Amino acid sequence: MRYDAQINGRHSLIELDERDGRTLARVDGRTYDIQVARPEDGSYLIFVDTRVYETRVSSADSKTFDVDIAGHLFAVELIDPRRRRVAADHSDIGQQYVKAPMPGKVVRILLGPGDEVSAGQGVIVVEAMKMQNEVKSTRPGRVSEIRVAEGDTVNGNQVLAVIE
Repeated sequence: MRYDAQINGRHSLIELDERDGRTLARVDGRTYDIQVARPEDGSYLIFVDTRVYETRVSSADSKTFDVDIAGHLFAVELIDPRRRRVAADHSDIGQQYVKAPMPGKVVRILLGPGDEVSAGQGVIVVEAMKMQNEVKSTRPGRVSEIRVAEGDTVNGNQVLAVIE
């Protein structure tokens, strides 16, 4: 199962693969082999190697959660991928992640780190199914990172660039 999430305002990709009572959890590329026990609603015990983390989860709705792991509080918001189809975070502050709308190949990089970008301006061109898709910024800012190169193959929802 894949989740696109904001954790304390920072974008994260979370992948969970459950098998034989164990869970392989990948968070931003780091992999954890864990076991999870649920002694009561909203309470979890997470076993990682020889460590045990007591975790409490509360939620006002099905998309936002407060997660307390061993006394450390995290605000988690699950992002609906349909809402972010064109691949941008629509907030007016912080970082905007420009993402590939679908799997494809990067055919052109239109802007580089340090370049100013306006709302609706193209940043990267991705070719998918013999069609070129210009991935655009949804707000003005400055390109802080380009995470791909021309010729790279990309996955759908992969971060291509970061705008600040």
